[in-house]
Formats: sequence, structure tokens, C-alpha cells
Amino acid sequence: MTEPPDHEQLQRAFARQVPTFDVTTALPGRVANLVRRRQRRRRAVVVAAAAVVVAAVAVPLSVLRSQPSGHGITPVTTPSTTPSTTPPTVPAGKPVACQGLDLANTATGTPVTVTVSSGDVTASLSGTARQTPLETGALTGAVLTVTVEKSLSRGALPLRRTMTVAPPAAPDTSPPPDGEILPSSLVPASTPTAPSTGGLCLGRFPGARLPTVLLGFTTGFAHCCTVVRAVAVTDSGLAPAVDDDLGNVGGLVEADGTEAMVVTADNAFAYQFGSFAGSGFPLKLLQFAGGRFVDITRQRPDLIAADATKWWTAFTTSADTAQQGYGGVLAPWVADECELGHEASAWATVNQLLQQGRLGPPSPWPDGAALVSQMKTFLKAHGYCP
Repeated sequence: MTEPPDHEQLQRAFARQVPTFDVTTALPGRVANLVRRRQRRRRAVVVAAAAVVVAAVAVPLSVLRSQPSGHGITPVTTPSTTPSTTPPTVPAGKPVACQGLDLANTATGTPVTVTVSSGDVTASLSGTARQTPLETGALTGAVLTVTVEKSLSRGALPLRRTMTVAPPAAPDTSPPPDGEILPSSLVPASTPTAPSTGGLCLGRFPGARLPTVLLGFTTGFAHCCTVVRAVAVTDSGLAPAVDDDLGNVGGLVEADGTEAMVVTADNAFAYQFGSFAGSGFPLKLLQFAGGRFVDITRQRPDLIAADATKWWTAFTTSADTAQQGYGGVLAPWVADECELGHEASAWATVNQLLQQGRLGPPSPWPDGAALVSQMKTFLKAHGYCP
């Protein structure tokens, strides 16, 4: 039986925020918990480890508006389009099923297995734990096993396939020993057993009868990288693995009505207009279809508006804007506004800030008219503002 979409649940998931700017609470969605963990790893690698970014959104999405408030700046904005509430037709089964894997607290040499099921499909990830100095754990000899109880191509007989889980390609780093992997969690924080170091998910995406296996990896180095891997399950077996490098930002698999999506952010904004700690990353939503990851962000204007509100709040409340970079959280706000079709009012606000001297005094990062010019060039080049 197809489950009705629960947009209220998703909205509640995006409704946590801190009133003042902090990089660990500066991005929307569940990605907040992921960032705090990765920032702890970064401190451990440079003093002994590695880490990253993402965070929660402001208030319930039903009352969020992307129009900036405060400081007397109230440019006219175009109302965002109301997203369709018509549920797509999908096979029975939850849109997202995840199970956590806590390698950080598992002794080296311990065999581990994590299993998750959705409808007729069961997936298991198994291997041997190994402790690392990165506040996380590695998995050696990792194997993915998928069973389809009712395979159309084999009648009523179950289909069982296995795949060796190789580490993601990391050309700028040394290959891990013995093909070990460093799992990074994609598991929603709402999952009772949400882990700190890994997990396994099955997500149901549009156009696919069977769910897709989703795994997360980290290369274990500061400022790089989180990789999400998709392995599509078909009636004849497992499709080749497809990796998407999310960069500094992590990602979580969330339910969007009757479909799954990967909630992440745009890593291109790192260091562009401010320090890494002062850099904001606009919302990015992905689905897996046709053998590749597809950007569906513009299909959720409500979540983009929530993200825009978060960045505007960060810009207007930060006490250290000059040192961290004026454009660090202003640029993602403009990017979100452009995604909503509000580019004219967004740039009018930026020009007003410039005239009022709020993009200065001089900073170690771009400021004043130079900042505005650089933001326009960068955002256009990355497809945000025509």
C-alpha cells in the first residue's frame, strides 16, 4: 500500500535552528549533526584528524518567507511557487529505510554486519572493523549483499547478489590499505540507531520499481571529502556503483513524501567569499535516476526559502562578519533567492547593503563593490543568477 506523503514530518525535520550564526547550524536540514562530527574529525587530523559542514533550518516551513527582514531592508520579492502535493505512483514500501553502523565504538578485528529491508529487498553490509585515529572507524573486506524475494525475471525465486565494496576514487590521496573503506553516515538523525560513523540505506526513487542501495564514505582528510554511492537494484541483479563527490559538505538520506532524496549543499561556495568557518553552502537536493544523481533542488521552493531565511539571519546576526568574510553567508542567501526567481530583489538588497556601508570596512576577504562584482560573476558561472 502506497504511503501518503508526510510533508509535515519533513518540515519538522528542517525546523531546528540556533538564533545566532554558528557554522555548525548554518545550513538547512539534518546535515547539522553530520557537520559537527566532521568538524571534530578535522581538529583531530590537524592536531591529529578531519571534518565538515551543514545544519538546521529556522522555523516551521509553513510560516517561512524568503524576504529578508531586519535593518530596515525590505525589497519586494516574488512569492515562491507552492509545491505540488500530489503523491507520485511508487511501489509499496517506505521511501527510506536506514540502519546505523557504529564503528567508532567497535574494537579492531570485530566482524560487523548491518542489514536493512524495504519491501521485497534486503541489503546487508558486512566486513571487519578497524579503529583509526580519526574519531571514526574503518571497515576492511567490505561486502554488500542484496536479496530480492520476488524477482520478476526468476518468477517466485529469490534473487541474491553480492558486490565487493571498494573505496571511492580519491586521486589526491594515498589509496587506503587493503581496500578498506571509511564509512560516513547518510542515516537520518530521526533513525533511532543513527550512528556517528556509518550506515546503510535503501531509498526509493522515481521511475524505479525496486529501491536503490545508498552508502556514504569519507576520505578521512580535512576539507575533503564525503562521497555518496548509489547501487541500483534491478530484477536481474545489481547495477554498477555510481559515486557523487559531495566535497566538504555531507549528506543525509531523507523521505520526501513517497520518494527518497539526498539532502546536501553546494560545496562550490567553500572559501569563495570567506574563511571555511564563515562559508555558507546553499541547499542542494539530489535523487538517483537513470543511472546518475539528479539535482532536484528547484522542485522544493519551500525548503529553499527556509534555507534563504537561515542565511539572511546568519548575515544580520553575526558579530564577526568582517573577519570571516561579508560574502560568506550573504552569497548563499543570494543563491537561494535566485533559485526562487527573486534575483532582482536580491541584488537590490545587496546594493542597498553596499550603499549603507554594510559590506565594509576592509576585510581579509572580498568586501565592498569588489565583493558584489565577484558574487555576480561566481553565481552566474554556477548557474544561480542569470
